[in-house]
Amino acid sequence: MARPATIGQTLTHAAAYIERHGWTRDHRLYDAHDNCQRNCPVHRSGMYPASIIGAIRAALVGRPKWFMTSTPPGMTEAYAATLDHLNHHLTSYGAARMRAPVIPWSHAPGRTPAQVTTALRAAATTAPRAPFTGPAGLAPVVPLQSRTSRSDRPSAGLFNLPDTA
Repeated sequence: MARPATIGQTLTHAAAYIERHGWTRDHRLYDAHDNCQRNCPVHRSGMYPASIIGAIRAALVGRPKWFMTSTPPGMTEAYAATLDHLNHHLTSYGAARMRAPVIPWSHAPGRTPAQVTTALRAAATTAPRAPFTGPAGLAPVVPLQSRTSRSDRPSAGLFNLPDTA
């Protein structure tokens, strides 16, 4: 399967990933499948059942991906644009009689893999047709500076509370 070039293709590939490898409503990206002897098809292939977010990552990268820091240029922007569109679709149009952002929607009681793949494919139909790169382009993801010590914290917080950490 070729790497997706648009948001719609990414969502369609994510639905196909879930149909082929399974879906997990767990709060993790992928079902670690820890209760087996590591000699099952999941461990041999490295293709774990995925949450919606994990399936989108796998669709973009071609395999399960826990961290997006080591992906090719533009991949993080494509991932962010795809999630942004899916959130917009699920909150504007809804799916399976519910309007909510991705995480609450996917964790709703009674949610099924069929509803998830149907929602992904429906969101693909409302996605922009522009490729991830090109004239339309994507907004860059702004890297945030990581905190390493207490000295880089602001002296007064938003509500001027004392620093107790």
